[in-house]
Amino acid sequence: MASNTETGVLRKIFIVFRAYSWPASLVPVVIGTVAAARDAAISWPAFWLTFAAALLTHSAANLANTYFDWRNGVDRAETADDRGILDGLIGGRAAPYAAVSMFAAAGLIGLWLAWSRSVPELVALGAAGFALAWFYTADGSAYKYRALGEIGIFLAFGPLITGGTALIQSGRLDAWPFLLSVPVGLLIVAILHANNMRDAAGDRAAGISTLAMKAGPAAALAVYRALVLAPFLVAALYGLKWAFLAPLLSLPLALRLIALARGGRFTELVPATAGLVTAFGLLFATGLHLSI
Repeated sequence: MASNTETGVLRKIFIVFRAYSWPASLVPVVIGTVAAARDAAISWPAFWLTFAAALLTHSAANLANTYFDWRNGVDRAETADDRGILDGLIGGRAAPYAAVSMFAAAGLIGLWLAWSRSVPELVALGAAGFALAWFYTADGSAYKYRALGEIGIFLAFGPLITGGTALIQSGRLDAWPFLLSVPVGLLIVAILHANNMRDAAGDRAAGISTLAMKAGPAAALAVYRALVLAPFLVAALYGLKWAFLAPLLSLPLALRLIALARGGRFTELVPATAGLVTAFGLLFATGLHLSI
């Protein structure tokens, strides 16, 4: 049984790194691995190293985002849901150094995979992923603050992780994994959009711009509805029976999320959307495995 100290440490880790969002790292790696299995035998050590690199990068990006939102006055003690620095769970000075250290660890894993699997193209994909992660809110770009966050998140967690994973496993770049990344990429964007719907008032007060804020409540809800329902349609377009049928088991959850969004229950909606990423993504991966 875990001690109170251990429980407290785990709680801090979960809050600081936004552990509810970690399925966004796991699911694209799973789908990329299944896509590569069509042409190559799976290396499980490479799978776990890929997942570790993706999770480190994702967690570092979350922490960097926390730091820059705090430093730029976007997150305020009275309104923010991101509580890592505001509640003293990690120091404001320590946060960027921790984030950079985790990026470095992920980079070393990526370089090892590029060398050991003879896939130098991985370096370019990894560099693109790091840039999208760091400059999400970093000075000099902060594209999240200019209503471009959805595009960056889709690219990072959709084509880059899924395609990079397939490259590591199969040894070659192929359009197929990139195409398969679309449904889950849209759902991962829905996590961000739900978060931005929740934070719209605070973002407006901080002088930054997000799609949810610019669209207004009604249009933002329509965008969210499209993001959680479109993946089911996209899954049908691949022409693979089980890859379409299996994810339908998660459709009731998607409909429940839409009801939560309609009711303005955004605090519940954000982690619940990550739950849909897990359910849909693993069902989609299972369907792909049965179909190819």
